[in-house]
Amino acid sequence: MQKKNTNWGAAIDISSFYGRSQELTQLKSWIIEDGCRLVKVLGMAGVGKTTLATKLAKSIQDQFEYVIWRAIQHTSSANDLVTEFVSFLSHQQESKPDINLLIHYLRKSQCLLILDNLETTLDADLMINYRSGYQIYSDLIRAISTTNHNSCLILTSREKPAEIATLERTAFKVRSLNLEGSQEVALHLLQSKQLLGSEEQKQKLCLLYSHNPLQINMVANAIIKLFDGKIDKFLEQNTLLLSNISQLLKQQLHRLSELEWHIMYCIAINQQLTSIDTLAKSIWLTVPKYQLLNAIERLIWRSLIEKQGQGYTQKPVVMEYVVERFKEQILSELINKEFFLFNQHLLLTENSKYCGIENQTPGILQGIADQFCNYCPSRIALKRHIKEIIEEVQTFQNCLCKYGISNFIHLCNYLEFELTTAEQEIFQHCL
Repeated sequence: MQKKNTNWGAAIDISSFYGRSQELTQLKSWIIEDGCRLVKVLGMAGVGKTTLATKLAKSIQDQFEYVIWRAIQHTSSANDLVTEFVSFLSHQQESKPDINLLIHYLRKSQCLLILDNLETTLDADLMINYRSGYQIYSDLIRAISTTNHNSCLILTSREKPAEIATLERTAFKVRSLNLEGSQEVALHLLQSKQLLGSEEQKQKLCLLYSHNPLQINMVANAIIKLFDGKIDKFLEQNTLLLSNISQLLKQQLHRLSELEWHIMYCIAINQQLTSIDTLAKSIWLTVPKYQLLNAIERLIWRSLIEKQGQGYTQKPVVMEYVVERFKEQILSELINKEFFLFNQHLLLTENSKYCGIENQTPGILQGIADQFCNYCPSRIALKRHIKEIIEEVQTFQNCLCKYGISNFIHLCNYLEFELTTAEQEIFQHCL
């Protein structure tokens, strides 16, 4: 029987919830035993944050007098949300967007508030602050975290706001769970889809998608439709980027700053653990070291890079997405003879073998060169285009810097386009 003082709003159906016992135990301990006022579930899109938060709230609802669930993307405004909380907790006696009044009711009764998808309120700036008109969420989070009461706010988000990171470093009862994929859940999903393949193939498939439940579900459906459910046939394609998975990643990465994109490109191009020193040397930008460190931290908060040992890396599907985006950008620059990334990243590195999938197309340079050839209708047209680039560099209509010159020379070598002595001297002069 549902409690009278609960309002689940647009909470999702969790009747088929599976696994995550360790995460549930940890979250329950923080809320029930430690009395945390703010608990955040953070992670990539599709990792299961909303599902876990819903299961958690359902399992501990009897410990609270009031339970309110809200999906932020479905609310009209932050003021309306606070008003709704106050109205519900006061039994419709109050209807003001007053945080102080809300705190009064959180003290008066034990309340469990759940806000899903906090990232929809955030602005894509360097500090991960709130969008215009959404600052009240910051005020709400700070008030709930720092005032004395016995209630709890659960947040889910793909990104961690800067103020939450600050609150975690203080003595306030604020905790974060960085949710990763679950091997148990991922394998269970594959079993439920009845895909055809060995246990080793199933485990490999799950690993390639970092056990992300939503991504596993998407790829499983595609394998059924395109390959009659045969995992090995899909693995033979040597690609992870199905259209719906690419769209999912695009939604999460579109908010990155220029510096954050440069870091993502560097790690993807390097294709192995990349240290801070390597990033500092590789990024052809004049930025203070503290800005680089802050950008790395923000990418970790967004679950887009992860630290392993002394370096940073990306999940295989993220790395492939970043590599493909980089190749598209470089190809566009070559076609339009407008060089930006081409001047800032080396295309040929010592680690040219893609580490995510066996027998992956070798080398970013080769992939770009092959696409460049496909763009040009003939070998003659290709040579003409290269000549035009050289002429623009010679007449200062265009500029190739150190990395750009190295990239252009390697590209010409791969395309078996031999530079004349005069053309080589042009590039030497640019250096």
